[in-house]
Amino acid sequence: MSKIVGKGECRSCPMRHLSIFAELPEARLDNLHFRTSVLTYRPGETIYYQGDRSEAAYTLRRGLVKLTKMLPNGRTQITQVLRTGDLFGWDGFAELAYNHNAVAITEVEVCRLPVRELDALRYEDRVVDRAILRRWVKSLRESEDMMLELGAKKAAERLASFLLDWWENAPDRDEEGVPLPLSRTEIGELLGLTIETVSRFLSDWRKSGFISEKGHKLRILDPEGLKKRACSSGVC
Repeated sequence: MSKIVGKGECRSCPMRHLSIFAELPEARLDNLHFRTSVLTYRPGETIYYQGDRSEAAYTLRRGLVKLTKMLPNGRTQITQVLRTGDLFGWDGFAELAYNHNAVAITEVEVCRLPVRELDALRYEDRVVDRAILRRWVKSLRESEDMMLELGAKKAAERLASFLLDWWENAPDRDEEGVPLPLSRTEIGELLGLTIETVSRFLSDWRKSGFISEKGHKLRILDPEGLKKRACSSGVC
């Protein structure tokens, strides 16, 4: 079950610089009449379900969230993995139901933003409207890139590209590597691969010295070598 841990306070929010309110001056923040709440979810808990009425959008404050859809054959497909600062669940702007499930991968903290109030704020403040538009464009581009990955790249190229992107964009890298809490199954669902294929390539690349894994930490030891695997057919 989700747990409400407080009311969202944009002025004091530690990740406001990543949110849609990042460019608002503090004086404007003080005048926002906007009901937000901060909620936490445990790994595996669902934030909202596909087909539910979209009454709120969410900003991811901490953790990882996966967006999933159920295919006609009963399989689950992960369409996107979200990280800190991402905005999701904005179907309500078009008065549509949620088009996917949103599920916590790790311990998650989100800021819940009522869609009606957020939509009204877009018309009141061009700064917020532009910020939301940029997020839409970013999400659209990521979807287009994923279509290219699935349609034009071979299995090894998809997986290598995913690992490189995860490594290069991780905000919390240390000497042991970057957290990679996705299971083999989840990586396969995201990339359209079987768990056996994912496991086989990861094992081969560990033996070849391209990567190392310890617990849920990933290190890329040979970025150039792995990049050759990601671009072997010339689609990068």
